[in-house]
Amino acid sequence: MTIREIGEHIEQYFVVIIRERRHSPLDMAVNALLFIASRFYLFAVLTRIWLYENRILRNRAIGCLVVSIGNLTCGGTGKTPVTEIFAKTLSKKGRKVAILSRGYRSRDRSFLDKIRKKFSSKRKEIPPRVVSDGKNLLLNSKTAGDEPYMLASNLPDVAVLVDKDRVKSGLYAIEEFHTDTLILDDGFQYLNLKAHINILLVDSTFPFDNHHVLPRGLMREPISNISRADYIFLTKSDGSP
Repeated sequence: MTIREIGEHIEQYFVVIIRERRHSPLDMAVNALLFIASRFYLFAVLTRIWLYENRILRNRAIGCLVVSIGNLTCGGTGKTPVTEIFAKTLSKKGRKVAILSRGYRSRDRSFLDKIRKKFSSKRKEIPPRVVSDGKNLLLNSKTAGDEPYMLASNLPDVAVLVDKDRVKSGLYAIEEFHTDTLILDDGFQYLNLKAHINILLVDSTFPFDNHHVLPRGLMREPISNISRADYIFLTKSDGSP
């Protein structure tokens, strides 16, 4: 069994626990510990947002339109298809679009490379991974991550970049590809880069899980933070009330 498979099994166990599908004394004790941990997580999240709102921490404006697409919960709410639709539509309207992704489950630099960078006297900044330059597909799914690779494959006229630092990747896209529109895939919690439009996706079939934040639930932020969104899209809807 690979490390990734072990991690997925552990993840599934905790999902079962937080949804209270098991009721042994051990499971209930784990649930109680998760609840306590979630209070610390909630405090950290609210403190971070307060620091940005009060300009103690400053977000960065980089001189072009920034559209953020994200959600309040972990897991799939349809961010990637919505990101694709926005990128395709804006590109057809004449915008020069780049998608900035964190690259979840993409292959990162090796541990040895990170150590070399940390202790290097030159401290050369590593550029973002360019999955597509808007003309050519440059990386495979293993290196880029499944979602950035799919976006790059389906959007031949849109640049796709992967980096945890999306201020850096955004500046790179502007300089190298003359981008005038940046789309942050899964960007609602990324406060370092100033977004002009915040789009929040809500899974209409299971909107807010059990309403608890991580790790007691799957909420990244409390539900009240939905007020930061400019637009709210209901995904996975069949059109019924």
